[in-house]
Amino acid sequence: MADLDFYKKDMEKIQTQLLKKIEKVLGGLTVLDDAGLATAFKQINFVDELNALGFPALLAKVKGSYDKNAIKTFALLKGKQRTRHAATAVQAVEILSILDLTTISAGVTKYANELKTAMFRGLLIGQSSASIMQGLTETYGVGRALSSKQQVALLNDSFARFTRTTTAKLFEDVPEQKFEYVGPDDEVTRDVCVATLEMQGEGMTIAEIEAEAPVSFADGGGFNCRHEWIPV
Repeated sequence: MADLDFYKKDMEKIQTQLLKKIEKVLGGLTVLDDAGLATAFKQINFVDELNALGFPALLAKVKGSYDKNAIKTFALLKGKQRTRHAATAVQAVEILSILDLTTISAGVTKYANELKTAMFRGLLIGQSSASIMQGLTETYGVGRALSSKQQVALLNDSFARFTRTTTAKLFEDVPEQKFEYVGPDDEVTRDVCVATLEMQGEGMTIAEIEAEAPVSFADGGGFNCRHEWIPV
């Protein structure tokens, strides 16, 4: 699977830059009365700020990883299979990637709105700019929210499910194709994944996997599963 480690690093950079911009303007906001704060609330848009700081470029990098993975899987199809899938299956795979990217974008919008709400809540109750910044940094700063371990795990899980679903989609007209379950076997590997790694022999068809394996083709062993299906 493609390496998405760049996401955390790039997102942390964006978060750091956004909080620095907030810190610069916060002093001016603390002297406003309620009417002034109401006007400022209407004018400030953190989604626009995140976009200006490079979120669209980061999303494009994620999309690039999705596309590279889909192309890699598509290349595994043989001549006639590839021709047959050239239009319909590729369109379906594109839809799958767009759905995931839409979810990521929605999460960024949610983050921006929550950050704005937290800032103005502090302003309206008279908190100092230092106190507001401390709260924002602890909740929305580096390693939190969009760059938290949980968010990165969600991203990796979505990408892994996309990979497995793409494989199933591209090979749906090749029912005889067998697949091998590939991935780590270490101290954090789930029992169902270990069992699948041990039982597969020379590979299994998708029908055999769904009927006999303790994992499913698309979901693997569950959330953030590190395994994928490779055509034998």
